[in-house]
Amino acid sequence: MLLRLHGIEVRYDRDQEQSLTREVQRRLGPLASRVTARHIARRSVDARKRPVHLVYAVDVALDASCDIAEIRGAVPAPEKVAMRVPTGTVPLAAPPVVVGGGPAGLFAALLLAEHGYRPILLERGGDTAERIQALRTFASTRTPDPENNALFGLGGAGTFSDGKLSTGVNHPWLKSLLDVLIECGAPSHIAYDAKPHVGTDVLRDVVTTLVSKIEAAGGTVRTRVRMDGIRRKEGHLAGLDTSAGFVTCEVAIFALGHSARDTWRALASNEIAIEPKPFQIGIRAEHPQKWLDRRRYGTAAGHPLLGAADYKLAAKIDGTPVFSFCMCPGGETMPTVNEPGYLAINGMSESRRASPFSSSGLVVTLFPETYGGRDLASCLAFQRSVEKICFEAGGGDYTAPAQRLLDFYNGVPSDALPEISYRLGVQRADLSALLPDIIAGPLRKALEKFDRTLPGYLHADAVALAPESRASSPLRIVRDTGTLESVSAHGLYPVGEGAGYAGGIMSSALDGLNAAKRIIETYAAFD
Repeated sequence: MLLRLHGIEVRYDRDQEQSLTREVQRRLGPLASRVTARHIARRSVDARKRPVHLVYAVDVALDASCDIAEIRGAVPAPEKVAMRVPTGTVPLAAPPVVVGGGPAGLFAALLLAEHGYRPILLERGGDTAERIQALRTFASTRTPDPENNALFGLGGAGTFSDGKLSTGVNHPWLKSLLDVLIECGAPSHIAYDAKPHVGTDVLRDVVTTLVSKIEAAGGTVRTRVRMDGIRRKEGHLAGLDTSAGFVTCEVAIFALGHSARDTWRALASNEIAIEPKPFQIGIRAEHPQKWLDRRRYGTAAGHPLLGAADYKLAAKIDGTPVFSFCMCPGGETMPTVNEPGYLAINGMSESRRASPFSSSGLVVTLFPETYGGRDLASCLAFQRSVEKICFEAGGGDYTAPAQRLLDFYNGVPSDALPEISYRLGVQRADLSALLPDIIAGPLRKALEKFDRTLPGYLHADAVALAPESRASSPLRIVRDTGTLESVSAHGLYPVGEGAGYAGGIMSSALDGLNAAKRIIETYAAFD
């Protein structure tokens, strides 16, 4: 019998294993002698109490049955669901193609490969080693590679991030997905941490191993191949035009990522239905990590069990959502550029989160009717206009315009800036003058609320940089809610962030898995 014991609290400065053992024994009473196995199912930090506590859920296996109602905090432990799907019968004349090597594309390709479909994954960027070299070259020359950068390449944009693995999506394969990441080199604690993260340094190796896993299962992964258009026959997908030539396929998963602007244009020219949707633009806020640790953990700040403190902030300003995004404790702010002459920034942290800076996006949700998004062209024009203005304000070399956060809130210029993490340099600027009023106005009002929620948030040494403009896609490739196929082409499955159906590593991966599952259920394995 497998039970889950919830709500076990242990002070941060106590021996965690001994404390867990005592509490499990106390709750089980005489049944404690019947325990055959035990492991942590979930671990979170409760910083509301002093001293800080860690809160556990523990799975316990017993060699006897019992009345769960008599054990405090006990529920039946959920079973892990394997990622296995019964195969369909419709024959395929060519292997399925997956376009895009981010989390949605990688996990879709993995599931297809493990079920015998021999998928071909096409990624316009390079592998992780090539991407790292491209970013070094960009930093030294200030000339970005439009095809191989922090946004394009194996692993997608999430490869150069904090590597957060939390999601609000409730999916039966979630635990199995985490197991795959652990098999590929992610730390085992992601299986039970309430806020799991990998860090960019580890995630790069995980991606490389995951690609090898796809290839070992029969898939093919081709980098530096860009999808330029599609061909249809009687409403059904017939193939893809790529930078490496024509690829025949009847079924394709499009996991394009949130920055594939040229690919969206190609799809629109092929009469694939695309519509505007709400998306986010804002700033990146940097704080001293030591201040945040002390604010959240008090005297427990710096304890290795707690690590670098984070936060999650949200407010509604006149009906407009404003919230923190991609919070990177012990991280840094970096350029995420794929188009020369335009600036976008994001956050990144390594597994140890050892940087002295806390970096987080603060973004405003923009609705199409607010920013004038009527179609593909108007959506991209608005997003690009913000990025162009900020690029020019920084001096035209990817230096970022910046301002003390308190000065941005008060609407006054900054005389000087403290040390910050952005490696390409900063230029003092009035961000309220650079950002449209529909962005700057709600941000400044939200800062007052954030400072009440997290006192001291308007820290004297906190800095705002702009623009955080790639938080999500401004567009959605319209698909059928049941089949997950494009409403414009049978056999084309748009998924993930770039298609407008996910936000983050895990939700994107799960969306890719859902599409691969639909294909497997419908079609016979490719022979």
